[in-house]
This record gives sequence, structure tokens and C-alpha cells, in this order.
Amino acid sequence: MMSFGSNRRVLRAALLLILAPFAGCAELPPPEFVSKEYRFRAQFGGVPKVIEKVGVTQSTVYSVERPAGVFRVTITDLPIPADDPAERASAYLISAKDDLIRAARAAQTADASTTLAGKYPGRAFAATFGGAEPGAMRARIFLVGKRLYQVLAVGTAEYANSDAATAFLDSFQLTE
Repeated sequence: MMSFGSNRRVLRAALLLILAPFAGCAELPPPEFVSKEYRFRAQFGGVPKVIEKVGVTQSTVYSVERPAGVFRVTITDLPIPADDPAERASAYLISAKDDLIRAARAAQTADASTTLAGKYPGRAFAATFGGAEPGAMRARIFLVGKRLYQVLAVGTAEYANSDAATAFLDSFQLTE
């Protein structure tokens, strides 16, 4: 006859055998995406789809779409003259922000200056839009030399204002 201690050991061993295949099955956060070509990293929450040469400006778009919205990074090399004064960066950023809001037929709800890596000028802004599919957009745009990075969370108001959207926006960094 087995002792109580032996029974517990057998039971513990049986449980370990049953549960072992499930070890590590907790959902891990998706890996950070890194673009070597465009020198940035971001936590999209999935592997982004890449579309190159979009629109008149020939932008490259990285995006992860979900039913409630999209996380997107758009990269555009702007035709800024080499002798253009650095003070004009603010005007380019405001123009890019206004173009994004106009294209979405949205109304701006917030806007502030920001910087990337402590040295590249940027804008952080939010907007809402109505129509058949009302929603919201939160964005950060940065001018790095002649390259414009647009980092957006767009979708339902809940999606655009979610913790996941904030984490995505906060995760954007250059990989210089």
C-alpha cells in the first residue's frame, strides 16, 4: 500500500505530465517590428503589411489593420531643397498635419509640438470624424532631414484612444 506522501508525489507527477504541453502558452506580446530600410522600430501588435510607392508622393506604408481600426506608419521623402532653412520644418509639419486632417474629413481636437529622439521636430495631434463611420485619429508626425514619418492610430474612438494605441504611438523610435 502507498503512503499519503507517495500518492501526492504520483499525483504531482501526473499533473506535470498533463500540464507540460501547455507551459508557456500565455499569450506573449508580438515582437517589435524593425524597418532596416527606413530606420525605425514600432510595436504594431502584429506583423505589418507593407505597401510601397503610394500616392503622388510615393510614400511607403506599414500597417496592421483590425476590425476597429489601424495602426500605421507612413514614410515620405519630401522634395525639400537642400538650402531650405531649418526654421521651415515647423511649416512643413503643420502642412502635413492639416493635409492628414483634411483627407480624413476630420476636425482637429488636439495639437502640440513634440520631438523625436530629443532633436527631430514633430507634431502630436488628434482629430475626430463623422459620416457613415464616425471615429478618431491620434497621430505623431516627425521630420527627420527630408523624411517625414507619420505614425497614426485611426479607427473607432475607443480604438484610437485605447491603451494599445498609446503603446503603439509611444513605441515609435528611430534606429539610427
